[in-house]
Amino acid sequence: MKCFRFPYLLLLTAIIAAAAVSCRKDNSADYDTEALIFYGDYNGAIGNNKECNYYICLSDIGFEDDGTLLPGGRYYYFDVFSTAPSDPKHITIAEGTYSLGPWGETAVGTFTPNYSLFEEASRYGGNLQITFTSGIMTVSRNGDIYTFEAELTDVAGMTHRVSYSGPAPFTDYSTGGTDYLPLEQTLSIQAKAAIGSVNDRMEGLADTISNVILSFTDMDIDADGYTIPPGSILNIDCYMKLTEDGRLPGGHYHVSPDWGTDSTLSPGEVNLDQIYGTVVEYYDAQGSAYLGLITEGSLHIINSTEMNYNIMFAFTTSLGYEVAGNYYGQLDLLPYQNTSVSKAPAAGKRLHRPVSCPTTRSHFSVKTL
Repeated sequence: MKCFRFPYLLLLTAIIAAAAVSCRKDNSADYDTEALIFYGDYNGAIGNNKECNYYICLSDIGFEDDGTLLPGGRYYYFDVFSTAPSDPKHITIAEGTYSLGPWGETAVGTFTPNYSLFEEASRYGGNLQITFTSGIMTVSRNGDIYTFEAELTDVAGMTHRVSYSGPAPFTDYSTGGTDYLPLEQTLSIQAKAAIGSVNDRMEGLADTISNVILSFTDMDIDADGYTIPPGSILNIDCYMKLTEDGRLPGGHYHVSPDWGTDSTLSPGEVNLDQIYGTVVEYYDAQGSAYLGLITEGSLHIINSTEMNYNIMFAFTTSLGYEVAGNYYGQLDLLPYQNTSVSKAPAAGKRLHRPVSCPTTRSHFSVKTL
């Protein structure tokens, strides 16, 4: 019996080793990354119900100075919605567990599938960019040191594990970087002039949908075409099916995070010094400019038979101020070219949260004092 004991022990050892290897394989991820670099943007209360957005990127090697990916680098982006920071002057994200939410939803404690993804830069050219079907991320804190740990599954069925431990500074983009002051008053706009532009070739829209930018002002206009403060300019980013003769169809239009379909308006947003979507500008008698981002409300267009329009609007800004008014008169629609919109970031260059709304274009210029 002794002569059989040694081969038996070898066989048993081999079985145990194979089981251990199998166990390690079962518990390992297809992509296991220790991130050394943290990027964080705080974009303020831009959620569907005023949830606060924290856009996070974890990477093993970081970006080039111009924001392009480094060859061989791995990049994990999390479009997180949470509660407001306890100290607005020192942005921090709340500890807890965040899970991948439904498309288009922005509930507290989730990160969206819209802008959360994995990107890998090949050393030989080209980038892999893929979104997730499930996942969780836990955030914990010990003093000024944060730990982020995420387990994810992508649309190809591959599993990911990424972790980061270190400082987690956020850059505050919640107030934008424009020269405008925040609008902190209600506005009643009895518009004296209106003009619009039409883009029938916006990328990502259905063939029958047109992007129409409508601008209204209650200011007087001088001989050179400049508006004279004080007063307001309201710029509305609309999506609609024009009539057969190219006029605005009558109906109700509502601000929606799912803009781009018929009878929708895109909400206002500021990102990296650029203004997007539906916004209102107010200029006082001293020449100071104020900006309100429209996040709720509706537009009602009555298409009359006398080539005049009766247009009414009632909106609410991101700070909770009402903007309401009306316009009656003619409204010329001009062609607009070289406009595009992308709901995805440019491949190979993605550091900040993408802004999906089209760039705001006012048809009125303000006379400077």
